[in-house]
Amino acid sequence: MPDTRTITPRQRRMLILSSLGGVLEFYDFIIYIFLAPVIEKLFFAESSNYMATLKTLAIFSIGYLLRPLGGIIFSHFGDRYGRKVVFLMTVIFMAIPSFAIGLLPTPREIGIAAPLLLLLLRMMQGLALGGEIPAAITFVSEHVPGRRRAFALSVLFFGINMGLLLGSLVTTLLTSLLTEAEIFAYGYRIPFLLGGFFGMFSLFLRRHLHETTAFTSLRQMDLQRVPLLTLMRHSYPQVLQGMLLVGTGSVTVFLYLYWPQYLHQYMNYDFAGLMRINTAGTLVLNLTILLGGVLADKWGYRNLYLMGTTLLVLLTFPLFMLFNQHNLTWVIMSYMLFSLLFGFIPGSYSAILSGLFPTSVRYSGIAMSYNLAFAVFGGLSPVICTFAIHTFNSVLAPAYYVMLMAMLSWIACYLGKKSEEQQPKIINRQNESAALAMAEETGR
Repeated sequence: MPDTRTITPRQRRMLILSSLGGVLEFYDFIIYIFLAPVIEKLFFAESSNYMATLKTLAIFSIGYLLRPLGGIIFSHFGDRYGRKVVFLMTVIFMAIPSFAIGLLPTPREIGIAAPLLLLLLRMMQGLALGGEIPAAITFVSEHVPGRRRAFALSVLFFGINMGLLLGSLVTTLLTSLLTEAEIFAYGYRIPFLLGGFFGMFSLFLRRHLHETTAFTSLRQMDLQRVPLLTLMRHSYPQVLQGMLLVGTGSVTVFLYLYWPQYLHQYMNYDFAGLMRINTAGTLVLNLTILLGGVLADKWGYRNLYLMGTTLLVLLTFPLFMLFNQHNLTWVIMSYMLFSLLFGFIPGSYSAILSGLFPTSVRYSGIAMSYNLAFAVFGGLSPVICTFAIHTFNSVLAPAYYVMLMAMLSWIACYLGKKSEEQQPKIINRQNESAALAMAEETGR
């Protein structure tokens, strides 16, 4: 009998291809926020500093707000026609806008059309990301359904966060090698153009992926005509639970996009130095995510998740206070400690998510939970934090937002204990059967 505690060669190849594709696609989406200080001055020069920042971050947030719609559209095809087809579709919606932003004229050249086109292109990328990451979670969890699921999913998130690291690294190189005048003249376009080429490479990689056995083993009668309606009719409590579970993860990802600008704008740290620290912190986060996946498989998904969110509630405010000491040593220490804590989250919540929904609506369920969380809690984070800082006249206001999200996620995990102990017993038997079928098919 095949041992589901190990990862087969075919599963390993699938993980590598899926994770590398995730690196390139997530880079395309997040490079915008790293260049927000440049974009706001080029595209919203007529506005006050506060309004220019708010408009720039609002366009970023709109990309997040459209993720649920993207999830609905792409998950319909994923639950009806297969997971792989969505992997190919989302690349096109992500890469073409990235390349177009790199070529987009500024308002000085085409007036109000420039920010409007920027908004449209970011909306396309938001739709794409709404289908991309839930598809990846579904794809990986169905390929590796045994006792290595959390680790496999942590490898996926390692890849996605490597896109964050790549974006941070590219921005660091840009600010180090070019003068400010060169960045504003043409340099800011380079990361977007690179993103377009990265997307095409990702499309090439994904041509070699195979559909999951869990999906192909579904009988025709089990395929749902409208998966979303079936999901909301029978599994809406699980969608709400999943949304709250992902909530903390959505905010922690946002922080690595927001911190360089936040610390530069409100605490007057050097932006280039902050980008180097941010890059190092992202690298530590990526390594900790892998450790978190190993621990989640060993100690239990829920146990590790509860521990991680508890530590965030207790330590977030003290670590934000270190930011305000106006000393780079304390900033580095805070970054690294946050990176250690955040690593406990992704492998745990994605493993829990994959067990909440049956195969026929699994992609739709994960997409709705994941994208609603990122739209509401993650996407609105820059606007919420900026508004809170000015409203409460405190640079520490974002800490309360992180603590609140950690508490809500902890409650959702704890209160969902009974339902998760019952439903996954049935679903996991289906998953184990799919794993055995795939292992026998490939000969391991």
